[in-house]
Amino acid sequence: MRELLRRLSYLWNRRRLEREMAEEMAYHREQLPPERRTSFGDELRLREDTREVWGWGWFDRLRQDLSYGARVLGHARGFTLTAMLVLALGIGVPLTAFRAVLADLQGGSAPHPETLVHLTRRAPGVYITNLPYPQLAFYSANAKSFRQVIGLLDRQPATFGEAAGNGAAEPVRLAFATANYCPEFGLTPALGRLFTTEDERPDAEPVALLGELFWQRRLGSEPAVIGSQVRVNGKLLRVVGLIPRSSKVTDEIWIPLARQPYVVEGSKLFTDWSSALDVYARLSPGVAPEAARQETLSLAARLRELQPSHVGAGEYLDARPVLELAADRQEFQILMAAAVLVLLLLVAACANLGTLVLARGVTREREIRIRMALGAGRMRVVRQLFTESLLLAVLSGACGLLLSTAVLKVIQLEHNSTSDILPDWRAIAATFLIALLAALVFGLPPALRLTSLVPRAGRARTIFLTVQVASSCLLLVVSSLLVSGRQKLVGADPGFDHRHLVWVSPGLKAHGYNDAAANAYLNLLRARAAELPDARAASTVWLAPWGNVHMGTGWQGRQFAGNHADPEFLGAMGLRLARGRNFLPGETGVALISEAAEHVLWPDGGALGQPLPWDPKGPTVVGIVRNASTTDIGNPEPREFYLPHSSAQAPESVVLLRVAGDPHVSARRLQEAARALDPRLQPTVQVVTDSFDREVEKLSRALAVIAILGVVAILLSAIGLAGLAGYTVAQRTREIGLRIALGARSAQVVRAILAPMNRPLAVGFTLGALGAAAAARILRAGMPAMAGLNLFDPLAYMAAVAFFVLVVALAVLAPGRRAIRINPSQALQHE
Repeated sequence: MRELLRRLSYLWNRRRLEREMAEEMAYHREQLPPERRTSFGDELRLREDTREVWGWGWFDRLRQDLSYGARVLGHARGFTLTAMLVLALGIGVPLTAFRAVLADLQGGSAPHPETLVHLTRRAPGVYITNLPYPQLAFYSANAKSFRQVIGLLDRQPATFGEAAGNGAAEPVRLAFATANYCPEFGLTPALGRLFTTEDERPDAEPVALLGELFWQRRLGSEPAVIGSQVRVNGKLLRVVGLIPRSSKVTDEIWIPLARQPYVVEGSKLFTDWSSALDVYARLSPGVAPEAARQETLSLAARLRELQPSHVGAGEYLDARPVLELAADRQEFQILMAAAVLVLLLLVAACANLGTLVLARGVTREREIRIRMALGAGRMRVVRQLFTESLLLAVLSGACGLLLSTAVLKVIQLEHNSTSDILPDWRAIAATFLIALLAALVFGLPPALRLTSLVPRAGRARTIFLTVQVASSCLLLVVSSLLVSGRQKLVGADPGFDHRHLVWVSPGLKAHGYNDAAANAYLNLLRARAAELPDARAASTVWLAPWGNVHMGTGWQGRQFAGNHADPEFLGAMGLRLARGRNFLPGETGVALISEAAEHVLWPDGGALGQPLPWDPKGPTVVGIVRNASTTDIGNPEPREFYLPHSSAQAPESVVLLRVAGDPHVSARRLQEAARALDPRLQPTVQVVTDSFDREVEKLSRALAVIAILGVVAILLSAIGLAGLAGYTVAQRTREIGLRIALGARSAQVVRAILAPMNRPLAVGFTLGALGAAAAARILRAGMPAMAGLNLFDPLAYMAAVAFFVLVVALAVLAPGRRAIRINPSQALQHE
């Protein structure tokens, strides 16, 4: 510690000590006789030795290197601006993806996210992702492992209207949350305040929070809304604040969970064991998820004694950190795959800059040799060259950070869906970590190569060129494959006409309908729907086609999607029977399967009359349906099965309607018919073709992002190829002059320049094409709509090759013209 304080004291008083040292040396020199003053020694050497004793010699050398590097970069403005542009793109784009990944993590903004967990019900052979409200209340009161238990019931349909009745009522989505949800997930109000525990008291005034985007769209960003009253489902609520747009839950209106029965008439949430809430918890200090599991195992046994029909034997709560949960989501995995592709842009940028540094090194070889001849060691010169690269990387990193912030700002303005764009410590740390890594990759190898007394001819530039070509071609081929996949998806036949199909979900379960009442309501609604203008067929089905909820089972490593439907389902969907028969009214114990399912389960085609293999005592197959992808868009082999609809599925079922005219007009009529049967309901309607269009739009956005990356990467490759061609021309000027003097033609000269590039280009493109097939496989697995993507589409690869050849030709055009215009007489006088 004393040594550290001594060195810090030297650093703080550096100027005074330097002045005193100079005065002391001058005094001692003056004390010597004139004839002996030359024996005093080298004053500069003495000062350097003194600074080494002070302990800050490395600081002086670093300052000298930075100062010299800044002057060198300032003199080579063209190279500096080009290099900063390349590296700013290479750092800024991956940094944007990195910040987007962090923003996509649910709980990523929460304080201490490692202790925030998601609770799911587990038992032998049972896995349920949601909890009913009675269980939430029980564990909240009895579990000591949890400091807080948080409940959320989102995406609930409702109608919104102003208290005075001004303006038309409009359908909205509600989120019911416990008061501790916002603080535990790190949300702060955009205006006003958030929920408090006082808002959950039975005698408290009903309150609500508005989503910031809904407040801007519906209420014109009027601050006076805070404190006013609004109507939700006809019930008055006082607005106390705004939920920020950074929330991952995007419902328009938030209401305390304790007020759900007040807003949803007929709700039995507090006693309903079939309700499904997302439940989170904050672990108590020092408690691990495994310890929480053990405690909930004993608590579930106690609860089973009270509710044996609702709690399974051996049941417990599994606690998984929310960050880990978010990383398992399909959307997040797709985003991570895209982020890995984005990192290739950084690789291409580093390889590109390595090539440019080598090309520029040709003009500095004389300087480097002179410095080494005057006594500078190799590592001293390497350190100087690397310092220049590091300085360039840091400046480019700062530009990349500004670029990332600007891009996220544009996304925020256009889509209103991005979290806080101001860079936090993670973004800044990532920026300079990437900059340091980039400096090591593009700066150190060229520095070692340029200072080598026995240079290995071209090995470094060959490696750099191969890497940048491979990464650029990978992005280019993936873009071409996705373009081809999108065109096939748009033109694909899903097996039914989705352009004239509408469904309505009345939301009966949320309003306390039992099985019998829900079944009676659906029968009446189906009859009313069949009487609407343009109606062709109506059906009751448990899961809507191309909806957000799926049912299925696994068998021998394959997944089979299932559904419950009535006998009118085939006619309403437009599905055709290949063999066998349809359901009969009221029939049970039977099943229909698709041709793809039969091909897997009974390759010999003997499915009729056989029970489903995963349930030997269950339903028997009575019909084979032509392949139709009713659950996942774009699935080329839809392995599906259909079971008869019963009253057990009625509270969560939908009514499907096929129409002849505009489906959006019929959707409004169907919604009105559903509400007319029970004014309390807030039915949700969906035109099926809109789901298809959204999937195509999502794919188009992913394609646009990867295409932009491919274009930028190819642009970087063009710069690198031009730099390498210029490097070759500068290095071989005398040879080219001799060739021209001996009668070589222009084509022969250009071919001689391109010869060192042929192998790196071929190897790089081959590696990039193979990598593109692997990357496209990952994207295909994460995007159901791309299930039919051909990883080796010849047209896609041919288009990528043609575009790449064009880029190579344009990149070497200028250096080639410069080579063929070399004056032989001047070239022969080069040395």
